[in-house]
Amino acid sequence: MRGGSGLNSQKNKILIVDDELDVCTVYQIALQEANFECISYTNEAKALQEFKPYFYDLILLDIKMPMINGFELCKKIRQIDNNTRIIFITASKEFYASFRKEHYPELSNIVLIQKPIKNEELVAIVNRVITTKDNS
Repeated sequence: MRGGSGLNSQKNKILIVDDELDVCTVYQIALQEANFECISYTNEAKALQEFKPYFYDLILLDIKMPMINGFELCKKIRQIDNNTRIIFITASKEFYASFRKEHYPELSNIVLIQKPIKNEELVAIVNRVITTKDNS
């Protein structure tokens, strides 16, 4: 079990994949200030190519990206590492809920963050998901 956000010296590692540089930057700063270690990519293909299995505690994954959508990237990551928790990010909750149901029904228990989100809310959701993982 990895350390939480402060009690142990080992920080939880979070991968952020979003094609918008400003989103990656804002999320990375907010999470680093909350004592998480973050790595971010704006290129989803490069994120997949450089993905380290069993390294990340959590992935923040944008759904709408130009080369590989977030659901497809999730499936590819799950083939490499089925243990890492994933939180999806979207600007349009309704569209992607129906898109997921139609094209990716096997993805259950999705945690979804809708853009924009306040930094405090982001950190709270990440802490909740990581705590749930550590206690399972």
